[in-house]
This record gives sequence, structure tokens and C-alpha cells, in this order.
Amino acid sequence: MIDIIRFTPPWVWLLLAALVALGLAQTRTRRVTRGRLLALPLAMMALGLASTATALAANPAAASTWLAGLAAFGAIGLRLPRPAQARWLVAEQRLELPGSFGPLALMLSIFALRYVSAVALVLHPDWRSLASVQAALAASYGALAGLFLGRALSLLRPTLSPQARIVAHEFRHRA
Repeated sequence: MIDIIRFTPPWVWLLLAALVALGLAQTRTRRVTRGRLLALPLAMMALGLASTATALAANPAAASTWLAGLAAFGAIGLRLPRPAQARWLVAEQRLELPGSFGPLALMLSIFALRYVSAVALVLHPDWRSLASVQAALAASYGALAGLFLGRALSLLRPTLSPQARIVAHEFRHRA
């Protein structure tokens, strides 16, 4: 185990430090635009897709597994309760959000999944061609991205016009 940590490239630890710093920043009350709120989930989605790129190249069916995880857990993320303290500041066109450890937990989960799966695939290269491993990784990355995106969309609900809120409410209850 020490060799695995010792031979991990330094940029991986820098990435972990950046994710922890970014996640800890999310634990304080902050005001964000709609775009900034969506930027982090979209970046994590891209990281998850990049992490499954080899699986997608070897097994195109992994894409549907990733999408299924994204959709299923995105629906769960949409159903997460919005913090009562979250409020839309119309004059500033910003959302005021209370601090939360949720984004940090999701970012560290994505990082851990990426790190552990990379190590496992180095130790067991034959796993790269196993459809079951590819499907499990694709579903996991899709699920984490879906939770992240669903949570962000749930937080955006108060920023919508009254008509859009009705449509979002109906969609949420159908999902």
C-alpha cells in the first residue's frame, strides 16, 4: 500500500488538495449565480465521463449504464430537500446558500472512486476488458454525477419564474 501511495504522481495529490479546498469553501454561506452553481456539477460530470472513457471505448454499452446512473441518481438529487435558508436574491440575481459538506463529500467520493479504480486497474489490467467492471464503474460515475447535478438543479428551483416552478414541480413528482 505504501508503494501505491509513493508512486502516485504528485499532480494527483495537488488535485486532491484543490478538491478539499473547493469543498471546504462550500461549507460557508455564499452567494452564487446560476451558472456558478452549475459549473461544479458539470465539471464533476466531465471528470466522471473522462474517467469512464476507456470503458466507453471498449464497451459502448457502458455509455447507457453511465446515463442510467446519471438519470436515476439525478432524480434522487432533485428530491433532496432544499435547505430552508437557501434564498433567491432577485436584485443581485444570485442564490444565497447555507454552507454544506454535501459537495465536499461528493467530490471526495468521485476522487476516491477514480483513485481506487485506477489503482485496481493497474494491479489487475485484465479487469479493463471485463464488462462487469466497466458497467460498475460507469454506473458509479453516472450516479455520483447525477446526485451532484440533481442537487444543484434542486437548489435552482427558487430562481425560476412561477410558471417554471409549476413545470419543475410536476416533473419532479413524475420522476
